[in-house]
Amino acid sequence: MNKAKVTIVSVLSLIALTLLLPTVSNAAPCTSGVDCYCDKVEKSSSPLYDPNLLFCEDFEAPSLTQNVAVGGGAPNYGPHYDASGMTGNRGNNSYWNNKYGNGVSSHLFSSGQPSNPTYGAPCSYSLCTGLKVWDRTNRWSANSYNPLVAFFTQSSDFNYEISSLSAPSNKAGGGSGVFDGNANLAFRIPPGATHGITGQANFTNGTRNIGLTMAIAYPGNSLSSGIWGTSSVSAAWKHNEWGTVYNPNSGFDGLFIFYNQQGPRSGIPFAGFLGSFRDQNYTNCSSIVSRVGTANCIGNGLGINWNNPTGYNQATDWPLGTWGCVRGYIENAGLPTMRMRIWFQGPNMTSERLIIDFSADGSQLDNKNGYSNMKWNAYANTNQGNGYIASTALTFRYEDNVHVRNGMPVTCAQIGFTSSGGSTGGSTTPPTAPTNLTVN
Repeated sequence: MNKAKVTIVSVLSLIALTLLLPTVSNAAPCTSGVDCYCDKVEKSSSPLYDPNLLFCEDFEAPSLTQNVAVGGGAPNYGPHYDASGMTGNRGNNSYWNNKYGNGVSSHLFSSGQPSNPTYGAPCSYSLCTGLKVWDRTNRWSANSYNPLVAFFTQSSDFNYEISSLSAPSNKAGGGSGVFDGNANLAFRIPPGATHGITGQANFTNGTRNIGLTMAIAYPGNSLSSGIWGTSSVSAAWKHNEWGTVYNPNSGFDGLFIFYNQQGPRSGIPFAGFLGSFRDQNYTNCSSIVSRVGTANCIGNGLGINWNNPTGYNQATDWPLGTWGCVRGYIENAGLPTMRMRIWFQGPNMTSERLIIDFSADGSQLDNKNGYSNMKWNAYANTNQGNGYIASTALTFRYEDNVHVRNGMPVTCAQIGFTSSGGSTGGSTTPPTAPTNLTVN
């Protein structure tokens, strides 16, 4: 083959490879039940099918963001006000109530609320089961009742209430806005509001190996709002918690991403804990081996804490107003060979980084019989009084593509991250380059 022919073949090979590579562009909207992230994970015909899935949530059910399917059944059920099956119980047939149950009372309508709803009827029970959900046009008639949850669908939602905020950058595919698909969860924390558990995702009792991968972001006013407390006053901002089989009513562990520390630190938001029995001290501190980061015992009956991630600084690695990816894995929970690891990838990282890795004897901990659920939570300790300094501004926490499985967590790339700021929403590796191309 002459030199000119080799050049033509090389150019054609590059063109063919370019056509086969995943496109790096804004993440496209998806169709629920067809091609949204959790559809790919849950369908056995999909290359991303996960046979070890515990649960997946991408907030793409149409009934979370649209007035559709009143009286509908699984998997999407009805909108937030749907009382089907229990007249007067506003939200009884809502997607969230059917899948995760209701939250604490601060999330719920009480009797007579809302007084003049756009859709449906007022609650006629002391407490109804449907969430109060904020909406920019107040379709769910909850905005005047201090709702603590929203589902954002467009970039302008992120600064609708506070014009100085902006939609988080580093979304899947690049750009700013909803991380992937059509919607993401927004925990909404008004000044002084404690927030609290919003429902729970249940899985098999006694699960000892849990892998989490999720996208998460904080707005630009997160630190200035006071939600993280101050340097002089101890405060915690709870994130999603994990329920134990042994202590189902109060043994909620702050795994993977959680903040149980005094005031804002460079390690935000990685300062969690594994709780110990309330009727005895954790005496196995000598078993703790910190490979990456620092883990240590704290107090009587508080178990293991970790608060010094290695090679991580919030200000540079996860600037406010950007999407980041958190991966966590706890294995052999509650056994003498328990180990936990946390990885992080932010907008300025070309790959995931291991920031926490420790092992410990878990046989004295609340998780000695494993876990049974994950609780959606954003409880702000700083707003509970008793000497704490309350937050002073409305702020948020955003979540998307929450993938939980029995085993090692899937990669950040799979849920939408790449070194260039995202993928097209689920691609993991490029196809193999074509070979043996010839030109006659």
